Amino acid sequence: MRENLLDFGATFILLWIIMFIIVFSDSLSWPAVPYLIREFLSEEPAVVAVLGLSLSIFNSTKIVANILGALLGDKVDRSLVVLLALLFFPASFALLLFARDHIWIIGSYILFGIFYGILAPPLNAMVASSIPGGSRGTLFGIFNLSWIVSQIPAPIIGGLLSKTIFLRFPLILSLALSLFTLILFIVFRGTLRNTAAQHRPNPSYETKDLTELSSRRLLLLCSAQLFSGLGSGVLSPITTAYLIYALKTTTAEMGLAYSLGWALATAFAQIPGGKLSDKLGYKRVIVVSTLISSPLVLLLPFSRTLEHFILIAALSCFSGNLASPAFSAYITVLMGEKKLSKGFGLTSASFGVGSIVGPIAGSFLWTTFQPNYLPPFAMSSISFLLTLPFIATLKEK
Repeated sequence: MRENLLDFGATFILLWIIMFIIVFSDSLSWPAVPYLIREFLSEEPAVVAVLGLSLSIFNSTKIVANILGALLGDKVDRSLVVLLALLFFPASFALLLFARDHIWIIGSYILFGIFYGILAPPLNAMVASSIPGGSRGTLFGIFNLSWIVSQIPAPIIGGLLSKTIFLRFPLILSLALSLFTLILFIVFRGTLRNTAAQHRPNPSYETKDLTELSSRRLLLLCSAQLFSGLGSGVLSPITTAYLIYALKTTTAEMGLAYSLGWALATAFAQIPGGKLSDKLGYKRVIVVSTLISSPLVLLLPFSRTLEHFILIAALSCFSGNLASPAFSAYITVLMGEKKLSKGFGLTSASFGVGSIVGPIAGSFLWTTFQPNYLPPFAMSSISFLLTLPFIATLKEK
């Protein structure tokens, strides 16, 4: 029994480290990408349009890959599916590093979509399988810190390196780290594979009623994520555009905004959110979190300084991300071990569907109403609030 617990602990820690390096590598490149696009397309509307198009193409590719990851993750060795995904990671950075025009950047986003789409369902299922039921929310919060904490220093470092050395230097580091991640996973894959095999349930007969209940729950979860993805998708290009064109930030300042306004605030929310969800219930935390965070998005376009923008973004991200560990734990409870990859994969795909429309809509509203920036931020806020009817309808029994 003690050996099994140690194995599960090792699995959790290994997955935490791997996810940390993955997101650190990705975040390191964030501040440079908009300015890389601006080298190829000098006009503001064109830069914003390519940002929106790239994000939408990323999410389109990710949706298809999510479905593939969901199907494979519940049928074959989950560690093998993760390894398959990791093969696409270095190639994504290579396209960015050697980009000759904006088409190369769009191509890199396609590969990023394949990578994250295949990766997410089996990886989240492996995490869910490695943690005990009584503290799911708290432990999901701790795991979420892997991809959140890594975003705190990485954009700042990436922005400073782009400014002080040369624009593409962070992309060299990202490529090196992505190759290291692939090697690390190959070396420790045996530990991850053995733990997953021990915890995989034996096939059992499911009644028609149970299957229908599971499908209904999944439909509601997916519907909520659809609108959540729409809200996030709208926000992605317009926040970047607001920082560049309204607040006139440098690459270093943009890195600071991402690190403090999003990553640090999101990190502080994880453990409190997880503990609250374990104590008060997953649904309650999700609902209250959304009600508080969504209206704050409306205040972002009224920011006149970088400090003001970071403060509002941080408050919105902190309150909104209290629900993050609760939602992951809620999927685990509602779907069960046998359908974990399906649950995580299809909810992620639904989020992606919303994220396809979101960046295009956000970019369109930006270019249509500028210099009135409120409409795209309002669309994002409303989309987040539309998740609530679906969450409220969910029942565990």
